[in-house]
Amino acid sequence: IEHHKKSFGDNGKGREYYYKFPLSIGIYSEYSELEVSNCEISAFSHSGIYLKHGENNKIHHNYIHHCQFQGLGYGICQDVSSSIIEYNLFNWNRHSIAGTGKTGCSYIARNNVELGNSLSHVFDMHGGVDRKDKTNIAGSNIEIYNNTFYSKKVLINIRGNPEKDLSIYQNWFKNHSKSGKAIKSTKKIDIKKNKY
Repeated sequence: IEHHKKSFGDNGKGREYYYKFPLSIGIYSEYSELEVSNCEISAFSHSGIYLKHGENNKIHHNYIHHCQFQGLGYGICQDVSSSIIEYNLFNWNRHSIAGTGKTGCSYIARNNVELGNSLSHVFDMHGGVDRKDKTNIAGSNIEIYNNTFYSKKVLINIRGNPEKDLSIYQNWFKNHSKSGKAIKSTKKIDIKKNKY
């Protein structure tokens, strides 16, 4: 957090200073149909898994934890890629799942458990404001269902409008009493059949 403040706070030293801090990525891919299963992935400052490009990736049955760095720190990070992310256990990441929100960035997140220790919200999709590209696009498709969330913070933050679909349903939000506290989105969405 201190490094982030020195870089971007009042009289901050800027992006060049921020990126002098060494960054690490556990698994990096630019190809389609990557499968990552039955792994423990931990302690990477940028991301445990970074999917730069590629479609139909499968990330399942992993324990992904302690990927933290203020401003970065992702368990799984997607650029222009699509994935099914399921049956994973997440904890102590800044965002357990994050996407750049560019056209072609899509994920289905289902049957995961997020244990709740986080520097920020846990499932994410950036919008045009984050990329400064003068759009409000937040990826292409996002489907989040049958997940269990233990965090008391905002859990899901969709920071723009997906080009096609955004579905959030049948999740269990253990420490929230209603959707407005658990889910933030700039798009009016049909949030249904979740348990609080």
